[in-house]
Amino acid sequence: MSQENVEIVGRIIEERVSKRDEPAVIAKFWDPDCDYYPVRKFPDAAPRHGREECSRFMAQFRETWVRFENPIKQLLPVGDDRVLALTTMRAEGPGSRVMMEGDLYYCVWLRHGLVLRWEDHLTLNGALYALGLHGDTPKAAGLEE
Repeated sequence: MSQENVEIVGRIIEERVSKRDEPAVIAKFWDPDCDYYPVRKFPDAAPRHGREECSRFMAQFRETWVRFENPIKQLLPVGDDRVLALTTMRAEGPGSRVMMEGDLYYCVWLRHGLVLRWEDHLTLNGALYALGLHGDTPKAAGLEE
């Protein structure tokens, strides 16, 4: 199941960027009782519960950027039901055209092939800690690279 979950998380990230239709992606891949925890430093960041709240926040976040990219650097299975995604976020603001770029880590818990919980983290250490792992690298935390 872990490789299937890795593929699911990869598809979610790719579809969120390419389709720019958060409600459709969440309806397709997220459990009705899902929880989403955005990066605390993002505007209006607070835990979201259920598909409607999650998709509304993600759609509003995306609307703030004229350009948004989220290439995947690595997807790692964490046991049978969790995935760690190492990505880069590149976004360009409207008007000012200010570019924002940085690493973004997703901790994803799945149940029956659907996202049950999704957490965004700005640091690898924070993401590993959220998954109950310790180390400075995925390999040091016991994850395959």
